Amino acid sequence: MHISFIIFNIFVLIVIVVAAYALGRRISKETKQNAPEALNNTPYEDCVKENEAKFKYGTFTDARDGETYRTIQIGNQVWMAENLRFKTEGSYAPNNEESNVAKFGRLYTWTKALDIPDEYAEQSTAKDIEMHNKIKDKNYKGIAPEGWHIPSNKEWEQLLSNLDAKSDGGELRGKFMWKNKGKDTFGFFALPAGYRFDNGNFCHFSRRARFWSKDEYGKANAFRLSITNNSVDIEGVYRSDALSIRCVKNV
Repeated sequence: MHISFIIFNIFVLIVIVVAAYALGRRISKETKQNAPEALNNTPYEDCVKENEAKFKYGTFTDARDGETYRTIQIGNQVWMAENLRFKTEGSYAPNNEESNVAKFGRLYTWTKALDIPDEYAEQSTAKDIEMHNKIKDKNYKGIAPEGWHIPSNKEWEQLLSNLDAKSDGGELRGKFMWKNKGKDTFGFFALPAGYRFDNGNFCHFSRRARFWSKDEYGKANAFRLSITNNSVDIEGVYRSDALSIRCVKNV
């Protein structure tokens, strides 16, 4: 057997062994990070009690279903300090477990969040100028209760302006469930409800929070605010994904 062929085979074997070792370490690390014992097990009730002692919460009751929400003023804005729980077609329980709704709210597609026909999941609302202009109204409520509405990018940006310049989102993260406990500086109490793809798969429960903006992004996307264990940003996602809703009060 030619010596160069032997050397080549040895080299390939080394590459395979190194790659397998690296993959094994990565899988082991991710398994440990996602193991139950690696999660933050601070009780939900304790987090709520701590916040209620620290912040001056208001309350609002949705007349449609009797659900009551904590509210909080942050700067010049008043936000619900809980995710919307209103049950409607096109809404889903986080991680596909109804028991999660009481704490994490429900997940909604963009068209359900804005309360517009499903045909606009993949085309601009500009097709209907009257509806398009209606949505642009600063207090367009969508599926929000009366007196509240789905935030625009501008309103999310106004909220983020209260954060430190190099913030990882900790000022908005609650202490419940997140691996990297939030500071929850303002009482916003963001929780990692994850999200749902249109194929029915639920992703990142206990790891990410995503909230709809009413603003479109291309023909099939819309903007969302995302909070992870170490980041916060506003980017576009498919409108057919189901995300959380945080309502902001009309002004």
